[in-house]
Amino acid sequence: MNSLGGRSIYKDIKDAVSSGDPVNVIIFINVCVFLLINLFKLIDGVAANGEIYFTLMEQLLLRDDLYNFLTHPWTLFTHMFAHEGLFHIVFNMLYLYWFGRIIRDFSSYKHIWPLYILGGLSGALFLLLVYNIFPGLQTSIPVVKALGASAAVNAVVIAAATLVPNLNLRLAIFGDVKLKWIAAVVVLINFLGLRGNNPIGALGHLGGALFGFIYIRQLLIGNNISEPFYSVVYFFRRIFQKVMPSKRPQVIYKKPEAKRGEHKVYKPTEDKQARIDAILDKISQSGYDSLTKDEKAFLFRNSNED
Repeated sequence: MNSLGGRSIYKDIKDAVSSGDPVNVIIFINVCVFLLINLFKLIDGVAANGEIYFTLMEQLLLRDDLYNFLTHPWTLFTHMFAHEGLFHIVFNMLYLYWFGRIIRDFSSYKHIWPLYILGGLSGALFLLLVYNIFPGLQTSIPVVKALGASAAVNAVVIAAATLVPNLNLRLAIFGDVKLKWIAAVVVLINFLGLRGNNPIGALGHLGGALFGFIYIRQLLIGNNISEPFYSVVYFFRRIFQKVMPSKRPQVIYKKPEAKRGEHKVYKPTEDKQARIDAILDKISQSGYDSLTKDEKAFLFRNSNED
């Protein structure tokens, strides 16, 4: 099947995932799990027994009881990649794409994974803690089944608003709205949700939002709390590389030596910083969408430099 541009849909998806952009990878994983869940649900609907679907969901969703928590500890992670409803995954992935791109462009793509994973974990642990502390919740909601990326996405949304609170985001009905007001509405809706039909979900959302705020506030004062996260990731990556070493030949690239008589010309650092400042001023006045393609690429390239 080909897209309108003549490229195959498979090629488009492959390029998006292989680009290394964590936002694309997270969306791809969520969509795959969503399709798998609904495929098994369809199969069980035809077979009329529900065993396959029930078994899969038991391995994905997060429950409140201690026994299930100890026997299925991986559900702390799997629940944040699993969606059952179409609108649930569509809105979560749209928010992740919009606000994850802001984090990527104004800080670094390296913060997307820890915000998503640790935000989802914070939401899960917060709702479990509150649920087990207050007996009234246990009486009104005897069984907790947490599923979806909402807590993780809330962490990304609030993190973006904390990072660039005065950045304008153009909304279809309201026009240009600053991120700080969007974040305030998101938090207010979740607080109101504590009295709604899904108070457990609202607790998880607030836990994720709180983590996103703390993460960026710490980052702004020079404390990168994602370093332990990546230390764990690199530790397991080294183990995996030792167990299954890559068979691909190593390619070493060398910069070509300058020919005699040629001189290297370096653009002063001040010029680059001046252009960055000019772009940021343009964003504060007209919003991110007012940037040209070259300006967005320049800002993205320099924001990812260590």
